[in-house]
Amino acid sequence: MADEQMVKGIIDVPRTDVMLMLESGYLFMELGKNKEAEEVFDGLCAMFPSNDVPHVALGNLYFSQGKFSPALKAQEKAVACRPDSAAAHAGVAEALFFLKRFDEALAAADQAIGLDTDGSAGQFAASLKEAHELGIFG
Repeated sequence: MADEQMVKGIIDVPRTDVMLMLESGYLFMELGKNKEAEEVFDGLCAMFPSNDVPHVALGNLYFSQGKFSPALKAQEKAVACRPDSAAAHAGVAEALFFLKRFDEALAAADQAIGLDTDGSAGQFAASLKEAHELGIFG
């Protein structure tokens, strides 16, 4: 299989297989099977410790459960893996807003917007900032 079709980690895995595993984690989330989703995402984080995507997914899971501190930790790991990940910066901003750490949240949102001005992560971060300006987060 061509090198660009493999995801490099502890072991190299075809990209389609990794995508299927991520989708299974998100499906478990949709079904309310959070323990199973966490196991999938934790496993992917262990297999691909330098890849931001499984850390973002784990952060999204924690956030969906209202576990904002673990969500922040997971998103910060994603940023450490890939500092140019707008999705990870937007995830950091989201968790920080809900933790009422507004100055840090605004900085993270600005980082996401700067990295992805016209994309979905940048738009999400802009929406978070707008919600903050409207007083949504308290």
